[in-house]
Amino acid sequence: MGRGIIITVLGVSAITGFLILQLNANSKQGLKTTVDKYEFTQARIISNSAVEIYLEKLRRNKTLSGTFTNIDLMDGAYDLSITGPDTLMTITSMGHFGNTNHQTIVTAKREPAKLPSVHGALYISTDTLKVKLRGNLEIDGNDRNIDDSPGPEPAVPGIAVDDPADSAYVINELKPKISEDIEGLGGDPSVYTVVDNTNWEEVTQNLIFAQDTALGTGTYSAGTVLGTFANPIITYVQGDVHFSSTATGSGIMIIDGNIIMSGQFTYYGMIIVYGQSSIETTFVGNGGIYGSTVIVGSNVDFKSTGTTGIYYSSQAISNAQINLKSSRFEILTWWE
Repeated sequence: MGRGIIITVLGVSAITGFLILQLNANSKQGLKTTVDKYEFTQARIISNSAVEIYLEKLRRNKTLSGTFTNIDLMDGAYDLSITGPDTLMTITSMGHFGNTNHQTIVTAKREPAKLPSVHGALYISTDTLKVKLRGNLEIDGNDRNIDDSPGPEPAVPGIAVDDPADSAYVINELKPKISEDIEGLGGDPSVYTVVDNTNWEEVTQNLIFAQDTALGTGTYSAGTVLGTFANPIITYVQGDVHFSSTATGSGIMIIDGNIIMSGQFTYYGMIIVYGQSSIETTFVGNGGIYGSTVIVGSNVDFKSTGTTGIYYSSQAISNAQINLKSSRFEILTWWE
């Protein structure tokens, strides 16, 4: 009897000990599983976050590429590389956390900057228009290259407006000498009413979002380079601005304010003067704009003296369209 009890107790003790060992083993295994899962999740978050970080960097630095290693993030680190052209770039990210690594590979395409349609060498859209053209101003809708040789595209209006009343007003305000210098589609004075469905708020905001450089209110003169024909840029000007002397530029310029151009200021591409209120545009120098000039506002006061030239140039527009980059991307694939 006593021996049976001892055997039973020993058996129960052995079973209990075995169960405790199993529970401890299961507990350790469960803990390891939990830790592994946590490390995997953190490594994945770090890897994906690195891609998002560099997509934002690419938005501002449009030439960014290369390999970036051992960058700390969220108590871990990542390595990342950017390869390929804008039309098919590959971003490879490896997130590290604890003993776990996670790789993310993304292919993306940078969208091109979108230029609005060209309606004329000078296009004005407004509810209230004031025009004073004096001096030797030349507005020419006949296509010309930036070296002043003839361009390949058909002529556009010298001046384009939205309302027939504005067209009649501009023609009536032109002095005989000035009217001969408004050339383009249909002969001189080339002033036409056009149909425009552009959402200028959307267009300008998209371009501002993609800006390469920004300027504030002020005067910009010799030495100011706002892009070159070989490397055009998107410039955003917030406030009233005066470009003078031999300042030059190329690409697209969006101006939210009044503008004065004097001296020999020359620009190749598209200038958009845009605002919800009054816009005063004054050309007083002997420079030139090759491409297209757009003025959009509830009130537009356009003045010119001197020998400024406003020329339609498909070459300058095409150069801007081909080379300017937006700050938006289309994600083509996301693998991890």
